[in-house]
Amino acid sequence: MILKVDRLEFLKKIKIVEKAINENKIRPIISYVFIETRNGKLWFCGTNLELTISTEMECEIIKEGKAVFQHNLVEEYLKEIKDEKIVLNIEDDILTIETPDSSSEFTLMNAEEFPRIQDEEIKDDEFEFKLKKLDLADNFDKVKFSASMSSDNLSINCIRVEIEEEKIKFISTDTYRLTYLENEYMGNKGVFKVSIPINTIDAMSKLLRNGNEEEIAFTQKNKQLYFKLGNISIVSRVIDLPFPNYKTILDASGYNKRLEINRVEFEKMLKRIQIFVKNNAESKFGAIFALDGDTLDIEGVGEIAKAKEISKVNYTGENLKISLNVKFLLEFIQSSAKDTICLEFTTSNSAVRTRNMYEDNYTYIVMPLALKD
Repeated sequence: MILKVDRLEFLKKIKIVEKAINENKIRPIISYVFIETRNGKLWFCGTNLELTISTEMECEIIKEGKAVFQHNLVEEYLKEIKDEKIVLNIEDDILTIETPDSSSEFTLMNAEEFPRIQDEEIKDDEFEFKLKKLDLADNFDKVKFSASMSSDNLSINCIRVEIEEEKIKFISTDTYRLTYLENEYMGNKGVFKVSIPINTIDAMSKLLRNGNEEEIAFTQKNKQLYFKLGNISIVSRVIDLPFPNYKTILDASGYNKRLEINRVEFEKMLKRIQIFVKNNAESKFGAIFALDGDTLDIEGVGEIAKAKEISKVNYTGENLKISLNVKFLLEFIQSSAKDTICLEFTTSNSAVRTRNMYEDNYTYIVMPLALKD
């Protein structure tokens, strides 16, 4: 294979597909980037077998072919040269990158051994749903922090996305907390319900905030998710396990105590308390919240120091003492753009419902910690 390519565009395509690549010592070939000439263009592919990202670019094809190369080393080298155009010459398992005043060689893997995992082509008219890409990125960011980061329980190592009745819903949980976000959806009237692996979410979040495209199209077929973002294709497995019954948790009633507090002030208080409780061996990130009349006391005790924060607040209900995870609260508050945070309680050992004032479509449920005497 012999190609003449734009150096910066070639670099850009590598950076797109490498978001799907993880180091794999058992099957090293999928730790690298695959390229192939297809229909007069250069096609790029990266995969970890569960997530595949592919894209293409225009180039001058002198000789057709394909290759699998160590992208990190090639990427690092291409950043250091300044030539606008470069020649890629692949022969006898060697990739030679040529410029007018330099030549470098890189050992290749056997391209024939690269898995053929994207043979099923999805036509543009098969993509049932569309969203503004930045809206999707924002929605992912607002819920992904409460998804389980461990693959030990795949049913919650994901974000649940549901489209029905002109609504799109995003839900995540790690069993200690749950985040629910609902927005209007005025696109296709079909029903879409799927659990998207958190690794796919992380890769997509980065792609969605780059490029000039405004919309992303998606559909589900044969237990695979297909996304189309301009000339970028993303194929992901779905998590084919039942998602927890979040509706029962959301529909719970009985909240009879209500705290309203300025978001910026509350965030500053929690950040200061977190300094003392983040390494607490007994209850990591746990702090005691005491509500008495119009006063909120937050006490954090560490191994060698402790702190107390006191603030005047708008509180209705009986006095309450409850232990909560400061880090969990901060993650929700920092995703909010509203000025006032509302927390609703029942008892010291019951779930706490947290919302932004005037934003009922965004709800955060967090379980309390054990309250020590």
